[in-house]
Amino acid sequence: MEELLKTSQELAELFPDGAIFIGGIAVYLHSKSQGLLHLAESSHDGDFYISLIDFADLRDLEEITPNRRLNKYQLIKNGWEFDVYVERNNHLAIPFCEVNAEKIVIDNLPCACLEHLLILKLDAYSDRLHSSKGDKDKRDIIRILNMMKNPRIDILKNYLNQEKIKLIKLAISDNSKYLEMCKNNSQQASALRKSTQKNSQILLDLEV
Repeated sequence: MEELLKTSQELAELFPDGAIFIGGIAVYLHSKSQGLLHLAESSHDGDFYISLIDFADLRDLEEITPNRRLNKYQLIKNGWEFDVYVERNNHLAIPFCEVNAEKIVIDNLPCACLEHLLILKLDAYSDRLHSSKGDKDKRDIIRILNMMKNPRIDILKNYLNQEKIKLIKLAISDNSKYLEMCKNNSQQASALRKSTQKNSQILLDLEV
């Protein structure tokens, strides 16, 4: 994971104002910043959102491969694969400008805020419900909700709907995921479940 983070920092240094990390790597960094590395999960690749103008520069520096079916680009740097989502040319629910406005810098890496990460993870989970990646998405949703002590409803309300509320309920009701994340320590798993469900309640009570 450290090597992936180093490569991510190399990319971030090239585009300090135009690249924002999302997905599992951002969840990992938020976990680290909150002292929750024991609940974190390493990623084997990275995802970032980039402005149009910086993407033009990125194409001059790196070999970029388009994935038209999934409306994203891919690059390999130092042996690590990155999915690249370009401003105004992607299927992500949240516009680049909004993610950029709320980004948080952790270990010199600009990351999407927890509220935006939650929405993006719920969409990913919806697409991969019955797969191993869907299981990882579910654990990441639990991680995000556990860290989100005071959810900013003004950010979330624009993107939450009944379908996403159902996905939150589905994720947080899976007791097996808490045990997996706590390495089968039932006491820690119970505490994680209580914290996650407590933080989630304000979202479940929203009228959307």
